[in-house]
Amino acid sequence: MKILTNPHFLLTLTSIFWAFNTVAGRAAVDEVSPLLIVSVRWFFVSIILSILCRNQLIETWSTLNKKIKWLIFMGLFGFTGFNSAYYVAAHDTIAINLGLVQGTMPAFIIIIAWIWLKDKINFTQFLGVLITFIAVLIVVCSGNFNALIELELNSGDIVMIFACTLYAIYAVGLRKKPKISALPLLTFFAYIAFLGSLPGLIYEIYSNQLILPGQKGFIILGVIIIFPSFLAQIFFMKGVEKIGPSRSGLYTNLVPVFSSLLAVFFLGEEFQFFHLLSLMMIFTGIYLFEYNQVQKLK
Repeated sequence: MKILTNPHFLLTLTSIFWAFNTVAGRAAVDEVSPLLIVSVRWFFVSIILSILCRNQLIETWSTLNKKIKWLIFMGLFGFTGFNSAYYVAAHDTIAINLGLVQGTMPAFIIIIAWIWLKDKINFTQFLGVLITFIAVLIVVCSGNFNALIELELNSGDIVMIFACTLYAIYAVGLRKKPKISALPLLTFFAYIAFLGSLPGLIYEIYSNQLILPGQKGFIILGVIIIFPSFLAQIFFMKGVEKIGPSRSGLYTNLVPVFSSLLAVFFLGEEFQFFHLLSLMMIFTGIYLFEYNQVQKLK
């Protein structure tokens, strides 16, 4: 079916699955510790992918071993680093906030592409970035700008901003991806992510912060492994292959919408006016990012 290879359909599913992650990450609080989630997540994804890609790994490695620094860099930033910061942030902020901050990813991608790859940013795009970051500030200070002046900010939201920066670097770095298929590449990223997660897990164990999962914790881990870890990553890479990192990144603006709906439905979180204001500003910023591209397609 053509729809299964359509990048826009795949990237929409990616946003839904990432929204699952915001709810699962928040639901994991007191059920399973954040750095254990990262290790278990990539351990099982590594096993699943190794089985699925067993006939492609040797051939893929013959290409990737020439770009080993890129492979390690991407795995640590986009997988280990992003996930670790994400689940730590989930302990200090609500799922709606996680989704809203993640929805600003296109702005981070545009800025990183400008710094790293010297992509040009015009005034319209700059205005979109500015509006988006004001939206982030509204979320971080919970609509109370006095909190910004007094630096009384939600630490979880700050950590989530850092997580978005790491994933934006990964998304832009995918532009330098060698010509290999997405599934075996994700397999090697999963290996790096798992190995990179072990120091954090060791720290969690020796600092007595480890929380082993019970029945609910195992269900949460299953959701995280299958949807945001496995399917979403494959769909996102395929989207980047077909329409590029900047346009693919735009689909993350759907994450706050899906996250908000799921958080209200499953977690009973309250969607407040400042969330709506932030969401509207994020959509405005996204439109401005993409305005020139839309004009070109007309």
